Amino acid sequence: MRVIFLLAGIAAGAASAFYLAYNYQPILLNGTIHAAIFSSGLVAMYFAKKLTAQRAGWYLAGALPVHLAIHFIVIRDLTQLIGVSHALLNFLSLP
Repeated sequence: MRVIFLLAGIAAGAASAFYLAYNYQPILLNGTIHAAIFSSGLVAMYFAKKLTAQRAGWYLAGALPVHLAIHFIVIRDLTQLIGVSHALLNFLSLP
């Protein structure tokens, strides 16, 4: 039974990351659709009254590793993420 939630998470994580890889929209729309795809399984479980902490954990255990692997390996936005985080750190350190 838990495998279903793990597989749903893997599918949602992959679909969400591949959406970013192959669709270029304005950033606000892109981020909204990206987040909606990623969380679609959790939303479906909520409305079906099947959402529990354990099921959400299994879903996220499947979604996050696949999602991040696609981000860093296929999309190759790790360097962009590092650059943004360094820019924010520099901005926050201004007097």
